[in-house]
Amino acid sequence: MSSHTELHTDNTERLLQAASRRARLAPYLSWAALALGLGLVVAFLIQAGLISALLPKPKPTPLTVEMPEQIAGSFFRIAGFDHEKQPYEITSKKGYQDKETANLAHLEDLAGTFRRASGQSYEVFSNTGLYDSKAKEMDLEGNVRIVEVGRFTAVMEKAHIVMEKKNLVSNVPVVVEMGSGTIKANGMQISNDGKNILFLNGVKARFTDIETKGDTTP
Repeated sequence: MSSHTELHTDNTERLLQAASRRARLAPYLSWAALALGLGLVVAFLIQAGLISALLPKPKPTPLTVEMPEQIAGSFFRIAGFDHEKQPYEITSKKGYQDKETANLAHLEDLAGTFRRASGQSYEVFSNTGLYDSKAKEMDLEGNVRIVEVGRFTAVMEKAHIVMEKKNLVSNVPVVVEMGSGTIKANGMQISNDGKNILFLNGVKARFTDIETKGDTTP
């Protein structure tokens, strides 16, 4: 009588090998889980702004002073009274003290107002100016304009003003527009409280013809 022998595979060895592999991988898995957890924590802190708050802040850039040894400002004002006790005022968008001579002030984009004893006023404009606080005088340069509303507008490149006497001298070409015409010259002087205007060197004038009608009454 014959019998069949059944062979059963023993899984013990295979199970032991799998367990051994899991044991070897366990530390790596633990480190991976820890790294993932730390990453999540860091991401949270960054989003909450805590990391940037803990990091050392960069040193602020020191303020640069354009002219540390000179008086400078974005607005400059000069005011006073002339010899007739009439007020005058000069303002500029920017001004600074001369580095070599303390009584000199460099002005940019300036405008000035002067008043006569009669109460009539006129204005002076210029791109730049150099004011002498001791002599009370000013040199103007760049698109210099003297405007008296209803009387004249004079345009030149350079002029010198004596503040207390309201005298102006220009030795460069000047164009004066008046209601009655235009005067061109190579120089101009204003004196006597602005009452006298003298044109110099090669004066050319063109005046508008004014047609007058006689009395038509019979």
